[in-house]
Amino acid sequence: MNKKTLFLTILVGLAYQLSAQKTGDSWATTKANGSGTLAVLYYEQAGLIQEVNGKPEGLCVEILKDFVDYVQAKHNKKITLQYVGKEPVFTNFLSTTQKSTNLLGVTNVTITDERKKILKFTPPFISNPIVLLAHKEAPAVANFAGLSKKLEGYTAEIIEGSTHVKYINKIKKENWPSLTITYGPSGQEILKKIATNPKIFTILDFTEFVDANRKRLPIKKQNLEFGDPEQLAFIMSKQSDWDEIWKLFMTDEYRKSPKYRKNISDNLGMAFLSILK
Repeated sequence: MNKKTLFLTILVGLAYQLSAQKTGDSWATTKANGSGTLAVLYYEQAGLIQEVNGKPEGLCVEILKDFVDYVQAKHNKKITLQYVGKEPVFTNFLSTTQKSTNLLGVTNVTITDERKKILKFTPPFISNPIVLLAHKEAPAVANFAGLSKKLEGYTAEIIEGSTHVKYINKIKKENWPSLTITYGPSGQEILKKIATNPKIFTILDFTEFVDANRKRLPIKKQNLEFGDPEQLAFIMSKQSDWDEIWKLFMTDEYRKSPKYRKNISDNLGMAFLSILK
């Protein structure tokens, strides 16, 4: 075997190992064996799922624990959660989950018809308003028609691959044709930029604004309405069969339960709980 062939063989082996590390058992296997592993890949979102002292914490983590308890109590199957890693780039998070058969992607993914063509979703775990955020010193904006005048000289930065792209494109088309739009890997990175560069604004989930307030970042929410809140869910590949059991667990009854609402309050605060639908 020559050096080039050996090198290619090693690369293929490493790729296989990395792929294997990002998959767990199927629901069918778990049912048949009485136990199994649910592999979880996550994209950090403050309050929902983030690494704290080396392990993930947040609302989504509590929901996953409730899911494990439910499957044990109602179906007598033992699930072991395996957090296989975190992906800092949203587009990579989506594509990795899409290509991995037995992997649950956990973060604030909006359910859309377009994404349903390539991904499976759990039922929504929360509804979340969309907000336009700017530096605290930015002028107040009362309507979309006045956006270009009030924020003249500003640029927009949006999470690449997010549903927020369609909102900023709509603003550019209908209200601000000359608007410059750039793209970032995550809401946290964009908010850090806004804190130091007052001439940037963004569109994010309300949960991001909650986190910005907690961190005392110089960020404010503009009083603009984007319509109904988005429905957020966990994702999996089209080949996954875990959607079957998630449909039985993630019900309206669960979302109205005192435990679920306490998890919302503990991780996102009473302000978010008050707007929850």
